[in-house]
Amino acid sequence: MYDIEEQSDIIGKNCTLLNPYKGYTEGTIVGDYGNRIIVCLTSGKEVSEYRDEVIIHE
Repeated sequence: MYDIEEQSDIIGKNCTLLNPYKGYTEGTIVGDYGNRIIVCLTSGKEVSEYRDEVIIHE
């Protein structure tokens, strides 16, 4: 799907999508591929989003 996953300190953090995916906005970051991240939504669906389309909660 993507080239190489980066080591990142944001993996495992909660986040909010700025543009809801089928009504879901809350999830957890499960992958980091540079300018795109993989988010596992509360529904269980994994989606790929650009970093600037996600609010990462500290």
